[in-house]
Amino acid sequence: MSASKKNKVWGWLLVLAIVAALGFTGLYRVGQGEQALVLTFGQVTDTNGPGLYWRMPGVQTVVSRSVTTIHNKEYGYRTAIGGTSRSAAEYRDVTDESVMLTNDNSIVQLEAIYQYTIRDVREYLFDVEDPESTMHLAFEAILRRNIQNRSLDDALLNKDVIEQEVLPDFQALIDSYDMGVKVHSVHIQNITVPDAVTAYYEDVNNAKNEMTRRLDEAQQYEFQVLPMTRSKAYELTQGALAYQAEVTAQAEAETAVFKAVLEQYNAEPDSARSRMLIETMEDILGGAGRIVVVDQNNTVLQHLDLGQQSTPDTAAIEGGK
Repeated sequence: MSASKKNKVWGWLLVLAIVAALGFTGLYRVGQGEQALVLTFGQVTDTNGPGLYWRMPGVQTVVSRSVTTIHNKEYGYRTAIGGTSRSAAEYRDVTDESVMLTNDNSIVQLEAIYQYTIRDVREYLFDVEDPESTMHLAFEAILRRNIQNRSLDDALLNKDVIEQEVLPDFQALIDSYDMGVKVHSVHIQNITVPDAVTAYYEDVNNAKNEMTRRLDEAQQYEFQVLPMTRSKAYELTQGALAYQAEVTAQAEAETAVFKAVLEQYNAEPDSARSRMLIETMEDILGGAGRIVVVDQNNTVLQHLDLGQQSTPDTAAIEGGK
């Protein structure tokens, strides 16, 4: 074989080797539960699911993310040292996140975890800058708004209700950002009163308990006194009504008598006047035991003894006549 033919053969072999190398280096595999983006000169030109694919080396790059892995994000605290079979995990507080204000101006400290998966890798990586930080801020905004609409006791006692309310609001806010994320759950780990204000919180509780106790005592006193007072008031009212009826009846009777006398007087004035005079004199003199009638010169004219029996004084007078 001539030298020129050998050179051509080697040239073809070299070309085949380069093509084979490019073919092998361009192959890539997308794992189960992953989603891969093909970037051509930095622009997304294709999206692939699980399988074996080829790209143009040097021209195209591949970025993949799991769409089934559940990511856990801590809020209000961070795990400093993970737990093992021999030792418990250690945590540190993040007070800038955990401390919140309720609608009655009370302070609570909240720790939570939210879980999510990537639903759309393209949106997650390219539509939002720093998606993890953006998601964390969105969660904080929703959580603080919920706590600020609650009283202290409501926040401390209703963790489950807070979780149920925060989850859909959090997902709705994430969807408005087109982040390509699915939020699976929100877990409130703990809601407490910070140590710095625990003593003041206890004072408030003691004051509330004292107020409740005094209100109960006042209510018991009310239940005891009011029936007695109402009974007494009813008794006085009935007595007043009875007195009113009695006085009214007496006045009406006296009025009737007066009208009858008036009618008789109008009919026969002289006779009525004489009778009234006699009746009046009877009333005046009815209880007198002895009556002495004298003239202007103090001379005894007549002596009337109205008693049943004579008295020594009466006998003396009669003897001196």
